[in-house]
Amino acid sequence: MVEAVPITTYGSGSGYEYEVKTIKAFAQTSGTDWEGQNIPIMPLEGKNFTADDFASTYSHANETAHPGYYRVLLDRYHINAELTATKRCAYYKFTYKIGQDKKLAFDLVHSGGGSSTWELNKAGDYIVTGRQGNLYFYAVMNHKIKSIDIHKRNPDQPEIRRSGQGAGGQQKLTGNIDIPVISFEKSDKPLEVKIGMSSVSPDGAKLNYNTEIANRNFNQVYNEADESWEKLLDKIKVTGGTKKQKVMFYSCLYRQFWYPSVTSDANGKVAIYQRRHEVPASAPALRDTIPGFETYQSPEFWDTFRTDLVLLDMLLPDVSNNIIKSIIFNGERSGLLPTSFHGDFASSYIAGSYLRGIKDYDIQKAYRLMLNNANTPTGNGVKGARPHNDEYLKLGYVPEANISHPTTETVSTAGTTKTLEFAYSDYSIALMAKALGDNDTYNTMMRRSKNYKNVFDSQTELMRGRLADGTWVTPFYPNYPYYEFMYREANAWQASFFVPQDTRGLIALYKSPADFELKVDSLFSIPWGGYAKDNLSCFLGQFCMGNQPDFNYPYLYYFVNKPEKSQAILDKLMSDYFGMGKEGLALAGMDDHGSLTGWYVFNAMGIYPYSPADPEYIVSVPIFDKIEMQLGDGKKFTIIKKGGGKKINKIMIGGKPLKGWFVNYDDMRKGKELDIYTK
Repeated sequence: MVEAVPITTYGSGSGYEYEVKTIKAFAQTSGTDWEGQNIPIMPLEGKNFTADDFASTYSHANETAHPGYYRVLLDRYHINAELTATKRCAYYKFTYKIGQDKKLAFDLVHSGGGSSTWELNKAGDYIVTGRQGNLYFYAVMNHKIKSIDIHKRNPDQPEIRRSGQGAGGQQKLTGNIDIPVISFEKSDKPLEVKIGMSSVSPDGAKLNYNTEIANRNFNQVYNEADESWEKLLDKIKVTGGTKKQKVMFYSCLYRQFWYPSVTSDANGKVAIYQRRHEVPASAPALRDTIPGFETYQSPEFWDTFRTDLVLLDMLLPDVSNNIIKSIIFNGERSGLLPTSFHGDFASSYIAGSYLRGIKDYDIQKAYRLMLNNANTPTGNGVKGARPHNDEYLKLGYVPEANISHPTTETVSTAGTTKTLEFAYSDYSIALMAKALGDNDTYNTMMRRSKNYKNVFDSQTELMRGRLADGTWVTPFYPNYPYYEFMYREANAWQASFFVPQDTRGLIALYKSPADFELKVDSLFSIPWGGYAKDNLSCFLGQFCMGNQPDFNYPYLYYFVNKPEKSQAILDKLMSDYFGMGKEGLALAGMDDHGSLTGWYVFNAMGIYPYSPADPEYIVSVPIFDKIEMQLGDGKKFTIIKKGGGKKINKIMIGGKPLKGWFVNYDDMRKGKELDIYTK
């Protein structure tokens, strides 16, 4: 629920951008989500600010960050700001110079999603309460409140244009744009602020404060956070490798545990937002219940089903189980599973989790929701989880609109990507149907999993947009990227090989395996055309390391028996595309809830969920000599690299030769050792 973060740029991922040299506020939510950054506060001093100008410069030389703790010197006010957190509460300590006039702003109109409705009320000499949208807070300070004054913003607020994909910038503030500023009685002690949060009610925020933080001082809360993070990061131990590789590995592993966030209060209550057709428009839109388990936000599946959620299955299966329970709990009201950004990958996540042994939920309810998503004929007034699904079910593909001169920002059906993604989700449902003994659905979904063939253009040997009449989108520029025309955040190269359910079937569409190999060679060698587009960054040829669609493409060479070519690409990507810049901090792109860093974690260990719905992992050469994973069921799975080469000579699992390149999760759960011999 709480992910306290310094805000340099509203609406930009976590809210913190390393390159920006001013801090606008400290928000209580982040999660690398553009829509977070809630309940911003900012320590101020004296009269050295206005409502339109109170951000402070800072220097990275005066900044410290590690799991559970952040510190920065706010140059403008000479304030040393420290923060730590619990699941549902944030704790700040602001150290002023002796004699400074302490103030605290609540910039509640601001959030990552734009302008917010808000309230702030004095509830005692040391307490303020309020809300931002439907998020409630209960804040307790250690200094007595002298006054709460409203500072007026200039009503003529600018609108800073956002990027093509909606990142950064600032929509023009609307509603109550002014800022309440608290002034305190004189004290030489640091100003401490404890904030309890709740999406249920004001009482829930107070309850969370009393449960998690009321009787603890700053160091106690920080030490508990530090111990919690140490336990999480200790779930994987690595031996060997360089210091840089270890720092990058554990930094990436840290980000796997950020998201999704807890939504239930400490007493188990969770908010339920009523659908408008259920109640009069003037009625409250909120009620609550206690479902009997700790609830979580619905994950951003398009990003995380590929890596992050698979790792949660392995390391924190109880958390993963509760995420699935939360999805089902919400789905019972809507009749559907959430889809988030694009595709229909909740089905892939649930199927993969079930096949990895995570089953403490009503699987029949989950299965019905999966089928509802897949079979609802959306379009022509019918709403459901998969846009354009009526056409997908009838034609076997999602047709593209016939648009002249489309640009990157053209909004259409993204039909080619939808077809590929729906086909993979159909395959995921087939896996679940097979596990549940539903043979008819299994056969149907396996047939539908081949729909990728319907958008394969044999002339260009790429996946291509088709119109409803079956003709190809013309003209066709395979190197040009689109956000929602033919492809979703991709060009033809970055979309065309997403067939993890049937890569050998994809190869069969080419003239020969050698022809397919040449096409993959082109993927990694044809230079990127210099298009500067959001979410498309850091290329190896046409391959985009900075975005999710082609994450598993480096492994394509395995399917033509050339794993050494895959290994060369993996090594280059891990070496050159993570820890970039003079500080060695930059990633290849936006991490999107841990998806990109999850890619690094898996590949650094020498295993990767090539098809996340399948309980198996493709094996490569790890960068470490030994990896020990403490799996959630208590078993320790160990990976040993034998030799110092980059070419795999032999793979053993549990002392027996591994057939092929994939290690099964059942063997991992049994604690069998994976030995990777290299030369």
